[in-house]
Amino acid sequence: MKNRKVIKILAIMAIIVSVFVFGAFKSLKYDEMLSKFQPVFEILNYVQKAYYDVEKVDYDKILNETLKGVMKGLDDPFAWYFTPVQTTENEIETKSEYGGIGAVVQYNTEYDCLEVVAPMVDSPAEEAGLLTGDLIFEIDGHLVSETGYYESVNLLRGTPGTEVTVKVMRKGFEEPLTITITRAKIKIKTVKYSSIDYNGWDIGYVRITQFSNPTYEEFQKALYSLIGFDAFIIDLRNNPGGLLSSVLRIASLILPEGKTVITIRDRNGSEEVYRSWGGYFSDLLKDKPIVVLVNGGSASASEILTGALKDHGVATVVGTKTFGKAAVQTVYNLSNGGEIWLPTAHYLTPNGSDIHLKGIEPDITVEATISTNSSSELTVSKVELDPESDVQLKKALEVIEEKLKLK
Repeated sequence: MKNRKVIKILAIMAIIVSVFVFGAFKSLKYDEMLSKFQPVFEILNYVQKAYYDVEKVDYDKILNETLKGVMKGLDDPFAWYFTPVQTTENEIETKSEYGGIGAVVQYNTEYDCLEVVAPMVDSPAEEAGLLTGDLIFEIDGHLVSETGYYESVNLLRGTPGTEVTVKVMRKGFEEPLTITITRAKIKIKTVKYSSIDYNGWDIGYVRITQFSNPTYEEFQKALYSLIGFDAFIIDLRNNPGGLLSSVLRIASLILPEGKTVITIRDRNGSEEVYRSWGGYFSDLLKDKPIVVLVNGGSASASEILTGALKDHGVATVVGTKTFGKAAVQTVYNLSNGGEIWLPTAHYLTPNGSDIHLKGIEPDITVEATISTNSSSELTVSKVELDPESDVQLKKALEVIEEKLKLK
């Protein structure tokens, strides 16, 4: 078994060498590339022949660390390797739905268990009585301290309608609690919306938490529910980005037909321009004030939308400077079930700006520390707002009022 794993590692390393021969290091000759990577093969050979604890060697871990090191060696903060387990997590995040209990958890290193950050609203976890702060130490007879974070999270997931039993320690209880939870389909809502009556003006509020597969349809539904409002706020604070296809479709709901959304430029200088196809909503919104809220957590796809709306004068940007990620990452699947995200191009905002590692400066800077995303709200679309405690939101409302008074 171990010999087969060693052969598998060697084979994948050979593939990596081939990839870089014809890719990032194409200036090197094939023989030179083999020579540079020869020490990796030598190490594996020495381990197999001489390492004292060879029976304890985890060759999958060696492979993952090797692949991670290859990407780290590019010295690019946006060149990433994901293990097979992490790749599965990425797929779930992109789909924004899975079968499970509906609870946000994190690993508690002090007690080697899962700590409940928050049960999601109307989720099986909430209905079963799981509470924020609960420490899950056993799942269906498996100790979390032995299964680790990812495997434990996977144990909580499963086919909707099936049951999972967890044992938890709860503050104020001396004995552990046993809770049985019936799994359900958990749908993460990436778009939240609400309305604000501000000094007699009806303001529509839409928050996009990330750009995944369902985001476009969710954004459409939010706009339908807010048709007829006097103005709009699009909240992209702490939005890390997501799918390029998703943000391009959403931009076309707002920008007039033919307007440039972004230009993508590859390493050879070739450019591809993406334009808005316009439509029903862009006609409705063209004469209404729009404010976009951003901060340092607004990155990638959220910066694409921000830059497009700002450069075309469609929206006023309020908040703090965005993250600055204009790297277009292409996903390549690997034979071990993992994947790499490799920067293959940069995008430019409509006015030609490359904001990579620079960010987008807001039109109006307002500092704030408030968090706009609540873990418990992941499965709901409607949200409650408090402009009095959110200074950036309050400023957005003031900007909108000024514009409405000028109409």
